Amino acid sequence: MGWSDSVGGHLLGGLAVRLIMLMYGNYQDSVSIVKYTDIDYSVYSDAAQYVVNGSSPYARETYRYTPLLAWMLTPNSTFHHSYGKIVFILFDLLTAYLIILILQRQNSTRVALRWSFLWLYNPLPIIIATRGSSESIILSLVLATIFFFQNSATTIAGLIYGLSLHFKPYTLPFSLPLYLASVKSSDRQKPYWKSLFCFSYNRLLLLLGTAIGFGLPTILFYQIYGMEFLEETYFYHLIRKDTKHNFSVYFYLLYLNHADEGLLLKVVTFLPQALVLIIISFLFPSKEQIPFTFFLQIYSFVIFNKVCTSQYFLWYLSLLPLLGPNLRLKWTHALLLFALWFFIQVSWLLPAYYLEFEGRNTFIYIWLESIAFFSGNIGILLQIIKNYTVA
Repeated sequence: MGWSDSVGGHLLGGLAVRLIMLMYGNYQDSVSIVKYTDIDYSVYSDAAQYVVNGSSPYARETYRYTPLLAWMLTPNSTFHHSYGKIVFILFDLLTAYLIILILQRQNSTRVALRWSFLWLYNPLPIIIATRGSSESIILSLVLATIFFFQNSATTIAGLIYGLSLHFKPYTLPFSLPLYLASVKSSDRQKPYWKSLFCFSYNRLLLLLGTAIGFGLPTILFYQIYGMEFLEETYFYHLIRKDTKHNFSVYFYLLYLNHADEGLLLKVVTFLPQALVLIIISFLFPSKEQIPFTFFLQIYSFVIFNKVCTSQYFLWYLSLLPLLGPNLRLKWTHALLLFALWFFIQVSWLLPAYYLEFEGRNTFIYIWLESIAFFSGNIGILLQIIKNYTVA
């Protein structure tokens, strides 16, 4: 096997590319006013410094994450300021490796490796990881959940899934397809409402593993940091009002009603998202379809969400390679869909730039572009569903 088909060789190649970008980022930070490093990385590092000093990570204003992240990054203060970025890079490579392992269940190593390139050499995750975003941790946890679940290691899958919930509750929608897929094969022919209540040993293991994976770190940090931990890590994200312009089709509506976001508005912005996620769960309720179900769910979650930023795109892009071998798309069709996906973002960024950097009132134009963004993504999602061959 030559280097072109070597999993280890390409993982090392991916590592080399990321290390080069890391060094470039450190150089840019040292010579330019425009910093390469993400502002969130400074938040993580400051929170880690508070932990080293024996204080709470929440002493750092705007730290809204699990204390586990700050604990993991304490070597930023004691060893090297780029330590955390190295950690994120390694998790990013782990994400690529898990993509390969999952695809190898039904495909050759060569096919699995080729599709992993969509992540391994993708500029977006490379830049985001080397800028110091922690997204690669949660992405690898989601992919590890799929890998162990499909390999019948249900308890381990539950533990990892529970840990992902502890890190970022956006993975909560995955609970229903995992629950449905863990039923005995003989019960899958029953009506949906009956299969929900069927007993399964695997279901028990999944629920137990998830409870432990989520419960242990959550209880531990509650004992250490009290209600402050729950309020900053979880409750804040439920009650916050984020009216800053973003890709969401709801942003302008929320901006106009930021002073009084009533119950009706909350229902209008939440109910369509919830219904779509539930329907998708019941459409593909089997172990082999879990990657496809996860992809559809998280894609829908992102485009229907009240807040939608470029960083959220990683959530579904990390799952896209898993669909590759079963997508019956001509390369011209795939290229057209990618061009559409890229164009609807760029066209949104133009009025957003004038608002952000030149102070022009372009809210109406951003809202119109948000509608185009939403419609374009719905079209892309429907094309993926139409051209996907269910295993």
